[in-house]
Amino acid sequence: MPYPWLTAAFILSVATNQATFNRGINYHRLGKISDLNRTGGTRVDTYRAVVDGSTLYDCEVKIYDIEDISYSCDCEAALSYTGACKHIIALLYEIKEQGTIIADIESTSASTSIMLERFRGYSTKLPVTSTKPREQLLVEYELLFTTSYGNDVISKVELKLKVGSKRMYVVRDLEEFIQATISQESYIFTPNFSYDPSIHFFSESDLAVFRQIYTHLEIQATERQPYSFRSNQKRLLEIPAISLQPLLDKLTDTSFNYSLEGNIQTDVRVKPLAEQRLLSFSMKESIELENHIELQCSNKLDFYFAEEEFQVLVCENNIYRLNEEQAKQLQIIGELPENGNVIDKIPKEELEAFCSYVLPALQSIGQVEMTDVLQETIETKPLRAKFFLDIDQGILTGRVAFEYGEHTRNPFAEDIKQSLDKIITRDVRREEVILDYLSRTDFDTKQGQLTLTSWEKIIPFLFEELPLLQSYLDVYTSSAVKKVIATPTSTPSVHLDVNQETNWLDLSFSIEGIPEEDIMNVLSALQANIKYYKLSSGAYLQLNHDRFDPMKQVLKSVSSSKQPLTKEMSVPLHKAFEIDREKGYTRVSKKLHQLLADIQSPEFSDWDLPQGLKAQLRDYQINGYCWLRTLAQVGLGGILADDMGLGKTVQTIAFLQAERENRSSFKALIIAPASLIYNWEKEISKFAPNLNVIVVAGTKQMRKDLLDRYNEADIFITSYPLIQRDSDIYEPHLFHSLILDEAQAIKNETTKTTKAVRSIQANSCFALSGTPVENHQDELYSIFHSLLPGMLGTKKQFKDLENEQIAKKVRPFILRRLKKEVLTELPDKMEMVQYTDLSPDQKKMYVAQVKQLTHDVNEAITTNQFQQKRIEILAGLTRLRQICCHPNLVNQDMPYQSGKMERLQEYVEEGLQSGQRMVIFSQFTSMLHIIKKSFDENQWEYHYLDGQTPAKNRVEMAERFNQGEKSLFLISLKAGGTGLNLIGGDTVILYDTWWNPAIEEQAADRVYRYGQTKNVQVVKLIANGTIEEKILDLHERKKALVDAIIQPGEETLQSLSADDIRDLLSYTT
Repeated sequence: MPYPWLTAAFILSVATNQATFNRGINYHRLGKISDLNRTGGTRVDTYRAVVDGSTLYDCEVKIYDIEDISYSCDCEAALSYTGACKHIIALLYEIKEQGTIIADIESTSASTSIMLERFRGYSTKLPVTSTKPREQLLVEYELLFTTSYGNDVISKVELKLKVGSKRMYVVRDLEEFIQATISQESYIFTPNFSYDPSIHFFSESDLAVFRQIYTHLEIQATERQPYSFRSNQKRLLEIPAISLQPLLDKLTDTSFNYSLEGNIQTDVRVKPLAEQRLLSFSMKESIELENHIELQCSNKLDFYFAEEEFQVLVCENNIYRLNEEQAKQLQIIGELPENGNVIDKIPKEELEAFCSYVLPALQSIGQVEMTDVLQETIETKPLRAKFFLDIDQGILTGRVAFEYGEHTRNPFAEDIKQSLDKIITRDVRREEVILDYLSRTDFDTKQGQLTLTSWEKIIPFLFEELPLLQSYLDVYTSSAVKKVIATPTSTPSVHLDVNQETNWLDLSFSIEGIPEEDIMNVLSALQANIKYYKLSSGAYLQLNHDRFDPMKQVLKSVSSSKQPLTKEMSVPLHKAFEIDREKGYTRVSKKLHQLLADIQSPEFSDWDLPQGLKAQLRDYQINGYCWLRTLAQVGLGGILADDMGLGKTVQTIAFLQAERENRSSFKALIIAPASLIYNWEKEISKFAPNLNVIVVAGTKQMRKDLLDRYNEADIFITSYPLIQRDSDIYEPHLFHSLILDEAQAIKNETTKTTKAVRSIQANSCFALSGTPVENHQDELYSIFHSLLPGMLGTKKQFKDLENEQIAKKVRPFILRRLKKEVLTELPDKMEMVQYTDLSPDQKKMYVAQVKQLTHDVNEAITTNQFQQKRIEILAGLTRLRQICCHPNLVNQDMPYQSGKMERLQEYVEEGLQSGQRMVIFSQFTSMLHIIKKSFDENQWEYHYLDGQTPAKNRVEMAERFNQGEKSLFLISLKAGGTGLNLIGGDTVILYDTWWNPAIEEQAADRVYRYGQTKNVQVVKLIANGTIEEKILDLHERKKALVDAIIQPGEETLQSLSADDIRDLLSYTT
């Protein structure tokens, strides 16, 4: 509705200040307001909008029928100051502008409203046009300089503007004028003259000055400083030192005026002082004092200089910019006493110091004239600094010489006599730098020389400090000094080769220029991180020099191999990936180079596919097969970490078939989850029917009898639970390949299962897992400790590694492809979150549980009992999640309603009517039983699978579903999250949210995988305003750790901190 009283004057009256008002108007002009909506009432209208500032701010304005308003904004300024902030000002101006239009829109149809709004917004953005040329306005700048205490030092600078064409008008409010020009808005000077951007324009140089002033105003606003206007004189803007130089830079191309001590200079220009030497100095023999020199300045009083931080000099009709050094020198001269034009009278015995310290400074800011006699006496030559070093009887001596032409000076000589016949203008600054550096060394001064008397000080000086000193002076070393310093003739190098008999990495070290008998000791010293090593010749070798860093890196990499350090040594082959082979210090054999290239780029290797393979592999699967073959060839292992559904199983079977065809005797052991061992048997019989397979299952005696048939089979298959009990019967047997399916089963290195797996003897070991890291990097360490023992060092060494370092170490041994990268023809997967409301009884139960659990958590934290009560607290969180699913999971005494269950029933009914085939996951088997009961009541046919379903039945059930039998499949999240192929489905419903999203992804990928031809929809059912929403937030906040190493993952329930749990409980419905 329109508000006639909501005028610009009213809006200004509620603003914090004029500047805030102006910035708010500018925000409105720039279109920073979005999502404006109005809620009408009988006595109040409420407007809400988002204003785009340094971030997005939520603003609200309430307009009452008594012609009054209230407002709120979540910006910092609104909390700190009284009055409306710039965001509220912008919103008020938008309400004012839209007043009548909103009223009109409300009376029209929705489509008309949209059309009016869009065209109204469009019209405000149309460029201003005019039929006649615009007129250029001129600008007159005046800088007002104020001196302090009646002297010639400028202490304040202010700016004043006049604008016009035929007549110049004083800008009465400088800030408002600058805001208007930048915003292309009008500005009123007098009732008879206004600046109008539609008919006026400014030159580019003037606009550049305006933009600089605007920047100055913005900086002041950002720093929350009050604007520096004179009281009641907004026409004058004080320019601080930090803003003066940038402003003068913009005024370089134009002339302006300045006012100083009431005198106005016109047509002023800005220049650097170097362009003109303003001051005139003279030096001559004093008539009044014998053996004295008079220094005079003919125009010392003809200029004003600013305080040091301003760094400007004002002289006649020019303003000169000074560098920091010039500003300091002028300040010193200005403080000297005056006696007419005479500045000082210098005794001749101090003339050398004067010529060395003062004369160069005077020459940088003015001209210095001398009598002919002085010109002949004062000699200026460049400094050549020399340092002579010698060693005699274990004492290092140094002598410093400062040479100026034929004149040499030892600064450490006790008595340096000055000649009055020749005065040397010394480079005192450079001398002082050299002497200051030497003073910070351990040298003692004795009889004009510097001395070091212990080798503990001599050696560090020669190797570390002397090279730095050479940048200041010329160093001359005696033959005795040269004999002490040993330098390799080239960078130390390492030769790398693969030993094809042992499949280990052979290394040999070389340090040219160092005797062979010393190299072994040098390597030991490098490994011990010793700084300097004394060779058998008596010379010292600097081991902390950059040239030895690559060799130290190699030694560090091989040190964890537990092999004795020798000049030529062998270490596990995987160490080759830790050595930077691109550097010039490594020489890699052709065989090793090709091997490493095949591992890192398997697509370029040339392994033939096995003849007995009955499968058509895709290109990426052939690359995976080649990668497995290359690693196994040299006894290495790795993780095939392809996305779910990309065929890790068939790639592995192709590898096993090839290994069998190329070996007279081949044995492999596959360890998988119990639910998948028969799936492996079935897949092998399908894709490699020539392989003889034995599934090691049944009773202990049966398993022992099966394993006794070691020579009859090519492949043995068992499960993780069984390997834990059977490690003793596997101990005598050696396998060529060990395959660990769903290898996250050994992610905990301390479990009996992991230890049992590590006891298996195998030439090469491979893990298959789409999620090798689910929670933290320790899981990766555990898996690799089984695949490549020692590759990640000790547990302590591993924990000291950064995520980037871990990623670099494991990268060659993890092959990871994503569906979106290799299956471009795979249909779309659409993910959505369906929010459901709790039923009334469900909500009461949930709120009561939150209150009780919050009390328990706070009490546990207050009494330092959190860890002791952790299990109880986590159980409470589980109860919350169960209530979100269905209250009967917690209380079975009476029938309850569940909002989520009702939504599932609706969703399934709709899906069945539209022909969808749905796979429904829940982590709670008790919830699956409730769903089963509901499906039975509705006579909906379904498959059901949980942890109690026999392994053989699982595979058969999945095949029947894929062939079209029944449209619903109920599955326990843990039992069916891995190994199953359910491409017959097209919809995945995750009934409840698991702590680890990787598990949910695995579940969804039972349906969305290679072979799927239909679009797949994944639906997460989330109870609105509950812990389930917080779990989703937790997923997003906790991803960074594992992302940096391999792929997205999550913190598990056990790793939740007290703050995490408090945060989970803060979200109540």
